[in-house]
Amino acid sequence: MGFERLLNFVGRNAKDVAKSVVPGSALAAGFGLLEGPAAGLAYGAADFAAAFPATLAARALGSRVTKPVLGIAPKTIQTGLEQAANIGASLGGTIAASQALYGNQPAAMPTNMSQEQQLMHEMAQRAAVNKLDVQAVAPGTQFQTAGLEFLNDYVHRPKPSVASYLAPDDLALLKEYGGLARG
Repeated sequence: MGFERLLNFVGRNAKDVAKSVVPGSALAAGFGLLEGPAAGLAYGAADFAAAFPATLAARALGSRVTKPVLGIAPKTIQTGLEQAANIGASLGGTIAASQALYGNQPAAMPTNMSQEQQLMHEMAQRAAVNKLDVQAVAPGTQFQTAGLEFLNDYVHRPKPSVASYLAPDDLALLKEYGGLARG
């Protein structure tokens, strides 16, 4: 007797419940298509498979409410139950489809890399993308020194001592007070 009543209820309400569930399932399938056709089909089917029976069950539960509850009309309660069941089951279906498609994949673990290694990696990527040779850069930066060949003369030139910047009188004064090494 109970099973026959259930079948009658499903027969009377299936079309109407399907109309309210199909748009959400189509939306889930559309977003799933961003991952590919198989994922779109999986997300859409999982959404419908979870949301249809849940919304149907919520409709059956809501039909038992015949009096206002806390001033809320029975029809409003039924609609709210159906919407909550539809949304909740859609979320559950999406999670289930994701688990079925991808399983428990390990999370990506970041690597511990020094700044110099990171800079070298970025320079190699830039060279590969732009089809260029690896560019010379200023130490510890991404500043490309290509075209600054005149700096080679500056870098390889002997460094002048402080004494070369002073006037002869100032040098004599410093030597007198022992400020510069003699010789």
